[in-house]
Amino acid sequence: MLQGEDELKRAICFACSSQAGVLAEVRNGRVVELRGEPDHYLNKGWLCERAYAFIEHLYHPERLNYPLKRVGERGEGRWERISWDKALDEIAEKLREIKERYGAEAVATTGGTGRGHQETFKKRFMNLFGSPNTANAGQWCAINSYLVETAVYGFLTRYKAGPHPAKCIVIWGQNPDQSRPCEFRRLMELKKAGSKFIVIDPRRSETVEKLADRWLQIRPGTDAALALGWINVIIEEELYDRDFVEKWCFGFERLKERAREYPPEKVSRITWIPEREIVESARMYATVKPASIRWGLRTDIGRNATSNIHAKAILRAITGNLDVFGGDMLYGPCEKANYGFPFEYTELLPPQQRGKQLGADRHKLWTWLGYQLIHDATKSYWYGKGCVFSYAPACHEPDVWRAILTGKPYPVKAVICGGNNPVVDYPNSRLVYKALKSPNLELFVVLEQWMTPTAMLADYVFPVANWLEMPVVHMSTLDGLTNFVAAGEKTVEPLYERKPDYYFYQGLGLRLGQEKYWRKTLEEEWEYLLKPLMEELGVKSYEEFARKIRWWFPPLEEKKYEKVNPETGKPRGFATPTGKVELYSTILEKLGYDPLPHYEEPPETPVSNPKLAEEYPLILITGARFRPFHHSEHRQLSTLRRLWPEPTAEIHPDTARRLGVKDGEWVIIENPRGKIKHKAKLTTRVHPRMVSVQHGWWFPEEIPEDPVLFRAFESNPNVFTSDEDEYCDPPTGAAAFQPYLCKVYPARKYTLKP
Repeated sequence: MLQGEDELKRAICFACSSQAGVLAEVRNGRVVELRGEPDHYLNKGWLCERAYAFIEHLYHPERLNYPLKRVGERGEGRWERISWDKALDEIAEKLREIKERYGAEAVATTGGTGRGHQETFKKRFMNLFGSPNTANAGQWCAINSYLVETAVYGFLTRYKAGPHPAKCIVIWGQNPDQSRPCEFRRLMELKKAGSKFIVIDPRRSETVEKLADRWLQIRPGTDAALALGWINVIIEEELYDRDFVEKWCFGFERLKERAREYPPEKVSRITWIPEREIVESARMYATVKPASIRWGLRTDIGRNATSNIHAKAILRAITGNLDVFGGDMLYGPCEKANYGFPFEYTELLPPQQRGKQLGADRHKLWTWLGYQLIHDATKSYWYGKGCVFSYAPACHEPDVWRAILTGKPYPVKAVICGGNNPVVDYPNSRLVYKALKSPNLELFVVLEQWMTPTAMLADYVFPVANWLEMPVVHMSTLDGLTNFVAAGEKTVEPLYERKPDYYFYQGLGLRLGQEKYWRKTLEEEWEYLLKPLMEELGVKSYEEFARKIRWWFPPLEEKKYEKVNPETGKPRGFATPTGKVELYSTILEKLGYDPLPHYEEPPETPVSNPKLAEEYPLILITGARFRPFHHSEHRQLSTLRRLWPEPTAEIHPDTARRLGVKDGEWVIIENPRGKIKHKAKLTTRVHPRMVSVQHGWWFPEEIPEDPVLFRAFESNPNVFTSDEDEYCDPPTGAAAFQPYLCKVYPARKYTLKP
C-alpha cells in the first residue's frame, strides 16, 4: 500500500520498440521503483533489465539537460547554453532563409527506431514546411514489411492466437530471446504447450537453443531463395490451400512458373541448407496448422528485401494461414483514432514537392510513387483514410548525404536529426561523418537524451525527455499501423529543461506559419488523436484514458475478407487493386519492378566475388541482437554496461585456431572498406566460414571530441557496410548490413625500437 506522497503511475516503456507496461512508484516527486504491470497484454508483469535501468537513465548525471549551441568548430566540443525560445528563433530563421534560397526540399530529417514520437511530429512539420525529405531507419526495418505486405494483401500481419494458438511457428531472421524478450516469454509458453518451431538463422542463437525443433542454418543473404524453395515444394506436392488460392489469390499460375526455377536441390546449393531439411521444413509449415511466420529484421534488409517479404507473404496466403486464428492476422489500421492525414497532414505536401523526393527515381515503393498506389488501393477499404505510415513515404537516406556533399540532384543545406545516431547506426558511417562535417551543410540540429557521436557534430542540441517524463501513446509506434491503442501516463515532470520532442517541432511550426496545425500541449494532441475512441468510451481527458482505460483492442475477427460489404453486397476481399491477395503484385509491376519474388546473389559473397574472397575468406554478419542494449543506446548506464562491457566478435573455434586467435583477445576485422576491433568470442554458434560482429558500439566514457567522437569508428561495423545502390534493394532502397567479406587476425602488438 502506497503511503503519504507516494503515487503509482502506469507508464509505457520505450527502452526498445516493444513498449511494455510499467508501474512506476513515485515518492515525493521522484521515481523510486519500476515493476512490470501484472495484467498488461504484452509483458504480464515481467520486465527486462533495460526497463529497470531507466531510473538510472532518468537521473543520470550525463543526461542532456539544457539546449546547447555550438561556438567552436563542428565536433570541437565547445558549446554555450541557450534557451529553447532563442534556439528555436534562430533555427526557424535559418530554415526560412534556406527555403527562400534553395527550396523547402533543401531541408531533410533523419530518424531511428522510435523512442519517443519524433517521426509522427517530424512528419507533420515537414509536410507543412513543404519538404519530402524525411529519412529514417524504417528503410532497413519493419516498414519495408509494412509496405510490401500492404501491396500484396492490403495490410501487414501480426500473429494472434485467438481460440486456436499456432501449432507451428517460423522464426525467420529474428532472435526474440534478445530482441523482444517480453514476447519471447509467450513463445516459450507456446513451446511448452506443444507448438513446433522452425528457426531460420545463420547463428545458433539463444532462440535456436531454446525453441527450435528445426534449425535451418542459412547462408547469410539467401533467404529469398529458401522462401522460393518452400513455395516450390508446397506447390509441387500440392500442399497449398486450393480453395483459398482459387477464390482469393491473383497470379497463381505465374507464381507456379517462377517457383519451378527454385527446386530444392538448387536452393540447397545456394543456401547451404541440406535439400532434405528444405523439403521437410516446407512440409512442416504447410501441414501443421495453424502456422505463423514471424516478422524478422534480417529479411527486411539488403538486395533481396522486397523478394524476401513478398515470398513470406505468399507462403502465408497459399497455405491458408493468412487472417486466421493462430496464423498471421490482418489487423488493419486503428479505426478508432484520427491517425494519418488528420494528424500528420500528409496530403498537404504539395504535389510538385513530392516529385522532388530524394531516391524517388530509383526506390519507388519506398517513396511517394509507391505510397500513392498503396494509399489509393487502401483508402476506401480502411475507413476512408487508407494506410498512412509515419515512416513512409520517405526519402532514400543515403541520398541525403550525397546531396550535401555534391549538391546533386539539388543541395541539402539543413538536417534535423531526432531519435537516432546516424554516425554509428546508419550504413557507410564515414560518408555520414563526412557529410555532417561538410561546410556545405549550413544547419545541423540534434534532438537527444545524451551527447552522442552524432550530437557532437551538431550546431544545436536539444535535451529530449525520456518515457518517464512524458505521456506516451502506442499504436505500433503511433502511426495507426495496428488496430489497437495503448496509453501511458507521464510519471514525473521533465527534469531541468528537458522536453518531449513534440515541443521542438511545435515550436518551429509556430514560428513558420503553421499555427493552426499545432495544439498547445502534447496531451491535447493525444486527446485529438484518440477523440473517436474517447467519445465512444465516455472519457474526458487523456490522463483519464491513460489511467482508467489504459489500452483498447477491437474484438478479434478472422477471415475479414469474407465479410459482406453492405454497400456492395459482396465479400469485402482485400485492400489491393484486384481485391485479392496479389501473389503477382500489380503495384510492383506498375512501378517497374518484378511482380514476383526472385533471388539475386548479394554483391559481396564468395559466389558473386570469388576473387575478393581469396583475400577476405570469411563471411561477415553484423547486427545480431544482444541484451541489454538496443542498437547504439544505453551504453552510458553502468548497471547495463557491466553486463556487456566490450564489443565481441563470434568466431568458430576451428577458424580461430587456424588464424592464431585466442578466446577473449582483441582482434582486427578487416574488409576492403576498413578495419574495426572487437574481442574474440570462440563459439560453435557460428559457421566456420562466418564471423558475427556486434553493431552499435561507441564508448561514452571516452574522449568525445572530434576526431575520436567516443571511439565511434573503432568498433563500428558500419565502417564496412555500403549504401551504394548495387547493395540496396531496388524497390525499397533497403541497405545491406550483411553479408560482406572479411578477414580476421589478432590485434597487432608493436614495440618501440631502442
